[in-house]
Amino acid sequence: MSFSGNPTKFAERQIENDGFWPDFSLAQFQEAYRLPGEYLVETLVDGLTTAMIEVNQDLATLKARWQAVGVSSVESADPMVLPERTFHVATYKRAVYCRAKANLLTQFATITRRESAENTGKELPERGETFLEFSQQAVRSLQGRGRITAVLL
Repeated sequence: MSFSGNPTKFAERQIENDGFWPDFSLAQFQEAYRLPGEYLVETLVDGLTTAMIEVNQDLATLKARWQAVGVSSVESADPMVLPERTFHVATYKRAVYCRAKANLLTQFATITRRESAENTGKELPERGETFLEFSQQAVRSLQGRGRITAVLL
């Protein structure tokens, strides 16, 4: 069920990635992150694809570093070369899913304005910002950085 009480229909669609990072299942995203049922499948695909591309750009340096030591795919990497590959895959997916949800939540107000479907939990800008923070935390974790960085000026 979505926030509105309408049953959520999960879309069985795969979104291909670049071969290095894992592919995505739209149904897994919908189920795990409880997106409102009012979103069109095309909107969800666009949001997930955009988030995937943005996170890939954020992690380009990490990808190059791992490729330099022989990793051609994070999911199938040799555990001796990339010991925490399962954790890295899960963290990468969290970064993408949270960024996609952050972007999609900010669009919700333009999808439906029916008074009976209004739900401030879906529309508050803080919700989008929260998921964007979750995404950035996951990206920083993959990069080996903490949640914050302090620099002495």
